[in-house]
Amino acid sequence: MKYSLIGICTCLSVMTGFAQSENGIGVYRPKIAEFSSETLMDYGTSSTSSEYGNASNEIERDRLYKAKLGIPLLIREDRMFGLQLKYYQQRFVLDLEEHPTDYDFYLHLNSTKYTSAGIRWLYKQNLKNGSEIKIAAGAEIKSDVWVWNKNSSKYFISAFQTWQKSSTTEIGCGLMVGQNLGVTNVYPIFIYQHDFRNKWTIDLMLPKYAAMRYRINPSNYIIAKAQLSGWRYNLTNALEGNQGDLTLRKADVQFSLSWEREIHDWLWFGADIGYNKNVSYYLAKPGGRGRDALIHINPRDAMYTKVSIFMVPPRKFFQ
Repeated sequence: MKYSLIGICTCLSVMTGFAQSENGIGVYRPKIAEFSSETLMDYGTSSTSSEYGNASNEIERDRLYKAKLGIPLLIREDRMFGLQLKYYQQRFVLDLEEHPTDYDFYLHLNSTKYTSAGIRWLYKQNLKNGSEIKIAAGAEIKSDVWVWNKNSSKYFISAFQTWQKSSTTEIGCGLMVGQNLGVTNVYPIFIYQHDFRNKWTIDLMLPKYAAMRYRINPSNYIIAKAQLSGWRYNLTNALEGNQGDLTLRKADVQFSLSWEREIHDWLWFGADIGYNKNVSYYLAKPGGRGRDALIHINPRDAMYTKVSIFMVPPRKFFQ
């Protein structure tokens, strides 16, 4: 039963954090629930459009609140099944006192809450050759209003297989297929994890992230990480003369250094600081990509901070 509980917690963490090894001293336990606040520091932004004109402004606050909760439903020696609930809310506050504007996009950005909420199903199966199959599928709404349609919804399924090559090394590969606000995404997943010197861990899930984790002691970890970050939201009636649904899409690369500290066995605190570099940011018609953008947005790079409280399985399950 102990290993089953460890397994389901690892399964529930697959799509949200590190899928950690279950072996070794001072094991890094997977996150099964997390509540966090992420902030991009004050930064300038400009917008260009042949149809709607050009404008610029200052983003005083770009903050994203996240809540994730994993729930086990089936626990067996050779298989586990569970679900995860998620709710994200993002708000932008512009400096309209210093930079007054009548630009429709900025006015909508400043006055609207953007929500991403959904459910994910997670399944893990042990195979006779010692490898594991992990499958995740989910559905989400990503919009400024609670309306479920093709332009505001996301569906995905991913499957990958991992092999424990030794007591310190795990490798894996798989595929993710999704429909995100009318756009189809397909990409491979490559996994590599290696522990060495009982202190350091290399953790890769490409193309999503690459991380190096250092264990100070069983209650403190330092993590250096580079990751792809971003979002899509459905915007409703955001531009005068273009009523209806539009897609706001942003893609960044984040470089961060984080500290995770145990508060009490299963309850931990995390603090991150880093640098956020924008790769792509635009507003387009549903299904449109960057080349089809109605408005191109050009934010400056910004500092990034995050604070979080998260829960992990009690240490006794790993002893």
